[in-house]
Amino acid sequence: MKKVLIIALIAGLAVAWGIRFYFVNQNIDIPTVQVFRKGIEVPLEKDFFDSSDEDMNGYTVTVLDAELMPVEDFLQRYEAEDQTEILGNFTDYIYMVRVSVGNHNNPFIDEKGVALQLFELKGVDYILTLEDICYQASNPDMPGASFSLRQGTNMELLLPFNVMSSQTGIKHILNKPPKLQISAYPNQKLIELY
Repeated sequence: MKKVLIIALIAGLAVAWGIRFYFVNQNIDIPTVQVFRKGIEVPLEKDFFDSSDEDMNGYTVTVLDAELMPVEDFLQRYEAEDQTEILGNFTDYIYMVRVSVGNHNNPFIDEKGVALQLFELKGVDYILTLEDICYQASNPDMPGASFSLRQGTNMELLLPFNVMSSQTGIKHILNKPPKLQISAYPNQKLIELY
């Protein structure tokens, strides 16, 4: 009798958990994934990362090219060898993505703009984030990774992403290249690098 009561209690808890799981998750709004080809000017529209208040509407992003390079080659190319210690021992490669960002009709100059630090390279089962030190080295005229542009202007930038081969193998990255994520909600916009 005691075993039957324990089994009934466990079954009742499992059913209650299942019902709760269903009701909590039934209204989840999953973003629509949109993939764009390299070289296509992609409008950010009303899409955002963390909050709809970001208001990047009117801005566009175009991937011009991409290159995976050893961190030593990157530091030498941008004359930043003195930053080796700051990068640490785990950064093996830098995934460089050259983009063009434009403001076609966003009127909020100095108020709203583009936050590049939220951009990511998304692979099938990995994510690469923007490397701040390398960003400063490759874009010395930029005061930071967040900026706004005057209407009708655009700017080319280099976005260096940190690759730690101890976490994601280089062969895996080459076989399954990532895409540049430029927004998360309500549309997750991804741009192919090749």
